Amino acid sequence: MTRHPDHGHGPALVTRGHGPALVMVPGLAATAAFFSDAVARLANRHRVVVVELPGHGDNATADRPASLTRAAEDLHTTIEKLDLTDVTLLGWSLGATVAYGYLEQFGAARIRALVSVEQTPRLLRDDDWPYAAFGNLDAAGADAVLASVTDDYPAFAAGLVRGSFAAGTDADQTTLAGLIDETRRCDPDAVRALLAEALTVDWRDRLRRISVPTLLVHGAHSQVYPGDVGGWLRSAIPASRLEVFTGSGHLPFVEEPDRFADLVSTFVDHPVAT
Repeated sequence: MTRHPDHGHGPALVTRGHGPALVMVPGLAATAAFFSDAVARLANRHRVVVVELPGHGDNATADRPASLTRAAEDLHTTIEKLDLTDVTLLGWSLGATVAYGYLEQFGAARIRALVSVEQTPRLLRDDDWPYAAFGNLDAAGADAVLASVTDDYPAFAAGLVRGSFAAGTDADQTTLAGLIDETRRCDPDAVRALLAEALTVDWRDRLRRISVPTLLVHGAHSQVYPGDVGGWLRSAIPASRLEVFTGSGHLPFVEEPDRFADLVSTFVDHPVAT
């Protein structure tokens, strides 16, 4: 992959390949390297661009603090700077929330389709919402998670990656170690700021306004989102379709890479919702 570091002119970028544009946004405490294998596969037929979250990987936050608004603006800056059109926008986990925010703030004039991978519209559980993070995250649990980010970030990073693989499976140790190393490259203050903000937002009604064809990808054995949030999203987003990865947790592009690349590549070429 080709890296374009930020020299004060916008977010750092990772680009590869030629063809229809696919812009990817990693999740919380993840860098572009999480997508390395997927990018290598998808770049055979598409122009793939990865935009990291603020304070993650090579996307520094010296100019202004990390926020979900800043993340969506970074995405907008990238698409405009590269003059991309007919873009398929792919967000994984918190990256999907950023993709929703981009569409709400900047519209779909340059966006052809959306791929939302393993995300919930509301992280906290309440009486009428069973699809919280980890299945049962409440306000007290959220406070504990936020404290753990800066109290012991290396431990937080390792636990986050381990818990992202499918329940009941043993991750390849080399892959696991590499992803943990990448997670530890992220700025703990940025991770905490983005998570704290994400805990306050609710996309349940707002998602109904998404107008582009949307592919929903969820892992059947996700420990991060163990319920059928994919089914809920399928009913909420008008032009959407759900694909469940039966051998995956929160990392379908790592756990079932062949199927993930084939599915996304086909959807980029033919974004049919149902």
